[in-house]
Amino acid sequence: MAQLIPLSRLARLVGKPRSVLQKMAQSGELETFDGQVALHEVLRHFPDIRLENDTELLRVQEIMDSAVAKQPSREELPTASVLNERLRALGRDFADAEGRLLHYERVHGWIAEKLAAAVEAGEATAEFAERLSSWLKAELSTPPTGLERWEDLVARERILRVMSATVTVVPKGQTFEVVGDETILEAGLRAGLSLPYGCSNGSCGDCKCRVISGEVMKVRPHDYQLKNLEKSQGYTLACSYAAVGDIAVEVPLAGAADIPEQTINARVRQVEPLGGRRIALHLITPRTERFRYLAGQWMEITAAGETRRVPAASCPCDERRIEVHVECDAPAEVAAGPFSALETNAEVIVHGPFGGFVLDDESTRPVLLIAEGPGFALIKSLLQHALSLEHAPSITLARRSNAEGLYQENLLKSYAGALDDFAYVPLSPDAAPDAVVLAAFPDGLGSLATHDVYAAGAAEFIAALRDKLLSAGLPEAQWRAEVVA
Repeated sequence: MAQLIPLSRLARLVGKPRSVLQKMAQSGELETFDGQVALHEVLRHFPDIRLENDTELLRVQEIMDSAVAKQPSREELPTASVLNERLRALGRDFADAEGRLLHYERVHGWIAEKLAAAVEAGEATAEFAERLSSWLKAELSTPPTGLERWEDLVARERILRVMSATVTVVPKGQTFEVVGDETILEAGLRAGLSLPYGCSNGSCGDCKCRVISGEVMKVRPHDYQLKNLEKSQGYTLACSYAAVGDIAVEVPLAGAADIPEQTINARVRQVEPLGGRRIALHLITPRTERFRYLAGQWMEITAAGETRRVPAASCPCDERRIEVHVECDAPAEVAAGPFSALETNAEVIVHGPFGGFVLDDESTRPVLLIAEGPGFALIKSLLQHALSLEHAPSITLARRSNAEGLYQENLLKSYAGALDDFAYVPLSPDAAPDAVVLAAFPDGLGSLATHDVYAAGAAEFIAALRDKLLSAGLPEAQWRAEVVA
């Protein structure tokens, strides 16, 4: 029986982005079974992987985590109780393998008996029986070629199974990893999925999901009580339970229309001047309350009695941290007005979310992001979401500046330096829509129709850009835009 592993774990084993492996699977180059890969396929496609050295992979992951300003994947050991359950599950797998091995040895003995009976009955010659028995004995006693690398790969995969677990979301098939002491909800949100939840602390039951396969265990207290019928049907609370091993859960992923408006208090972590009158407000929500939104949406921020609707510049995968870009009443350095005068730990009110300019998280097409002026906030949000999902085989960001300049450009350069599948194209304020498109496709527009395009900026720029892209062959269903003044 072939040993199967999910693509997310394979990516960690071979040091390749999951999007690259998905592209190999879609082209048929990498054979998959229900989204998983057999270990013999791994050695066939990656014969030169260095299983003993993760240094370079970890370096790139650290750069990426730093660039997107989110909590890095927690690599510490799971809690003692979770670790114990995972080791017990691994022990059951080992016992099953031992049982199969003993059975195969018995079958080998039966083959000799069956051959002797066939010779006696005249159904086979003694010469054939002897050749077959000798071949079986030689094959079973001689270690196969590459056995050492196979053993290394299996041992490494088993270690990853103890450290983490893969969750598959049914029916859409998205996957993510539960690492360390994370709950299913924490891990899913960190991976960029729009899992449903309310309080996120075990009180409301909005994060209920049904476990289709695998085991879960309680790792956080909760007040909400599941009905006996729900328990018998496999329902659990994603905010309070962790995966013991690889599991599949049935859960409806939320769209923009499914998220209710919320009002919460948040505190200012940092006020970052961006350019001109624009600032970035870095906020943090209370530990017991998360603000639920999707990348690319808007929210209202109230400070000192004044409310402004502003674009999100962060991704929900940033956990409790929210970034918004605000245009102030005066240059940021003057610190005049309710927003530019905010200081660290000041309290603001966050309300929303609003809007439907969100990522198609089911698409695996290459992504082209186009930002003009203050539209960069929403595009940055979508970019972080796309990086968290790891679905797109490539992401290109073309950015046209305005009088405020290309603020936060070091972040984009850090992406480009760390990720092979990300390209950043900065453009001058006078770059026409035609020039923007040509800069994004320097080798010609032949592949335009295979992309998803997301654009945010001034109304006139967006209208001209849309006309250019659709006339060049982009399907209208793969065009999304938002006007940001």
